[in-house]
Amino acid sequence: MASHRKFIEKHDLDDLTLLSDEDGKITGIYNADHWLLPVASRVYIIVNKDGRIVYRKNKGIFLLKNQTETLLQAIDEQL
Repeated sequence: MASHRKFIEKHDLDDLTLLSDEDGKITGIYNADHWLLPVASRVYIIVNKDGRIVYRKNKGIFLLKNQTETLLQAIDEQL
């Protein structure tokens, strides 16, 4: 996804993989179904290199406040 590549380049996060579940395959795995609407919730998840979830924030249909700064801080805390 172009927006993900742009984010990774802008913040020099070469070792980072961003996922957008456009076809809905990952939604169930991470329990990201919306409780009311027939869409996925907006869930921000950071998984470390060992496959462990180290950050998770479910915002329903809303954006995470200050999402870039919040996520970069959460990533920095794991490094």
